[in-house]
Amino acid sequence: MKLLYYIFSIPARLKGMKIGKGSTIGPFYDFLFNDFSNVILGKKVNIGAHAYINPIKNKKTKPKIMIEDGTNIGRYSTLSCVKEINIGKNCLIGYNVSFLDHDHELYDMKKTPVTNGLTDGEKIIIENDCFIGAHSFILKGVNLGKRCIVGANSVVTKSFPAYSVIAGNPAKLLKKLKNK
Repeated sequence: MKLLYYIFSIPARLKGMKIGKGSTIGPFYDFLFNDFSNVILGKKVNIGAHAYINPIKNKKTKPKIMIEDGTNIGRYSTLSCVKEINIGKNCLIGYNVSFLDHDHELYDMKKTPVTNGLTDGEKIIIENDCFIGAHSFILKGVNLGKRCIVGANSVVTKSFPAYSVIAGNPAKLLKKLKNK
């Protein structure tokens, strides 16, 4: 099985992705039009099948995606950035979770939504030991402190400090975990 996952990662490696020892990428991830030179996976990172990894270069930005050691990202997840997405060590990301550090420009009424383009984006930072439930959205400018828990189906539009338990649309603080 490890050999099979290594084979799946070859196209990403050829496009410049830096993949740490023991890391795997599941089959059928989207890589066709992307430059992965600023995508870095630490050691023992696992990304599930059908992931959409999308560093979007434009004239103003040089996108960067960093996933640190021991993190697991579920299948059908999306990492789309024009600026930066940084996911810390030992995080568990459920399936079908989307990280989007940008919006679509929709204000020029002379253009269509397709031709309007994207905003410059705001960095997303997920600190170490976080858990993000399935079907959640982490949006531009969000910083989740160490050991945050995000309930399934949440839309996170703002930052939360370490040890927060959050859920909802938009996500709200439910409680704070005690650091023992």
